[in-house]
Amino acid sequence: MMNRATNASISLDRLHSFSSELRAESPQWADRLERATSEQELRDLVCSLFNLAHALRSESESSVETTTLARRITRYISENLHRGLTLKVLANFLGYSEKYCSDLFYRIMGESFSAYVRRHKVARASSLLTTSGQTLAEIATAVGFSDQFAFSHFFKRATGLSPREIRAPHAHRRHRMTVRTMPKPR
Repeated sequence: MMNRATNASISLDRLHSFSSELRAESPQWADRLERATSEQELRDLVCSLFNLAHALRSESESSVETTTLARRITRYISENLHRGLTLKVLANFLGYSEKYCSDLFYRIMGESFSAYVRRHKVARASSLLTTSGQTLAEIATAVGFSDQFAFSHFFKRATGLSPREIRAPHAHRRHRMTVRTMPKPR
């Protein structure tokens, strides 16, 4: 068995090695780690660093992980758009703090969480308005709104057109296609 002094020296050696690796990637964190004056401060810094663990991965590992994470985020948002997603919900799903999730989301997806969700709600709503016969209330629910009035207000602010204005030109075409596909009476 190793004694406590040996464990401490191994821990210090590992800390110095970790600190050197970290310095190459993120000098400010390495400096903070080396300046820690208490065990609690060191613990707090290490906990914060766990959220930055991706900084120590190789570029190819990071690229693959980023792609995988982007797919997970995209799929999760797409599958849960009807639930009125928030950043907090996504952060809980990913297991990160809201702040870290917000920064990570922007870095990976190239836009803020709210802009991304807004864009996808508009796209899904536009698609449903032009291709389905669902009511405005059903479409509102499908994109995470509790009522069609809130949805209509959101949609008009986002696109400059009301849902009815988007739907009108397509409603006639949908009606013609429905009539064509109906069997003729005998």
